[in-house]
Amino acid sequence: MSTAVEHGRLASYLQLLWFAGSRHRELGRPLLRIQLQRQIHAAGIAALPIIVILALITGAAVSTQLATLIGVDNDLTQRLIFLGLFFELAPLLSALVVVARSSASISSELAVMNLHDEFTALRRLGVPPADFLLLPRIFGLAIALPAVTACFQACAVASGWLASSLIDGRPPLETAAHFLDFASPWLVLLSLAKGALTGAVIGIIACHQGSSGDASAQAISDAAIKSVGACLVAVFVIDVATAALVWALN
Repeated sequence: MSTAVEHGRLASYLQLLWFAGSRHRELGRPLLRIQLQRQIHAAGIAALPIIVILALITGAAVSTQLATLIGVDNDLTQRLIFLGLFFELAPLLSALVVVARSSASISSELAVMNLHDEFTALRRLGVPPADFLLLPRIFGLAIALPAVTACFQACAVASGWLASSLIDGRPPLETAAHFLDFASPWLVLLSLAKGALTGAVIGIIACHQGSSGDASAQAISDAAIKSVGACLVAVFVIDVATAALVWALN
């Protein structure tokens, strides 16, 4: 029974992915564009304060630990900062912040709308509820998460450079130049593409959990809990798959 349920849920996710891909042009309509901007602000801009603080702490902590264990003036240290901090840790932590802030919010918001029969009300007004409610949330997260990831990467690496330069006694620009010798542009693009994919998947899961439950008060909390759990699994699956892809290409 549980296997059949999981297969049915996966099929629903794929159907929602197909729906979003086939209806993306509808976002050009003024009403949907406003909703898209609202979702980008909620998932991205509003998350920047916690992202910046977390990134500064993470970058300094990782660089300090690597300097203690390996040494600052070490090629392995610079490679680990790029691959570990920039490519792996920054996108992962950014996705976890978005899951914690946005997935539960989206699913519970849609569950409340379902409880108050707002989907039917939109249909009676001639507005396709899936276009109005789901598309902006899916694409909003797909756009917001790469931007959040880029901000996390910049702040984390900057604080890492500063921590390394303070420990080693070298100018920050010299430390940055040494780091950039090991940076790979295609890995930077891959990390942003991973962020876009992860954001879309988080949006799909949250929208499905919020819109497919029963019209009851209990369904609101259930949707939020299931959404966060499923999104966490998806984030780590995508992260492991991306790491395996990079390893295979190298």
